[in-house]
Amino acid sequence: MFDIGLLELLLIGVITLLVLGPEKIPGAVRSGAKTIYWFKRQASNAKEEINKAFDLNEVYQDSRNEEILDDVEKDKG
Repeated sequence: MFDIGLLELLLIGVITLLVLGPEKIPGAVRSGAKTIYWFKRQASNAKEEINKAFDLNEVYQDSRNEEILDDVEKDKG
């Protein structure tokens, strides 16, 4: 996704250690993880609400059923 190699991760770690210091790093990592989890949860909730509002699950299931029926008809003929 980000295409970050080992050398880049090591450089980020050294810079983080220099900027924050060893005593603040666990709190910063914990805070960052909570923030990422919150964003993921919000995105999941938004996706679920959009699916409910536009009834996309039913549309997807209908299109999937049509594909299956087409496959069955091709196998018969």
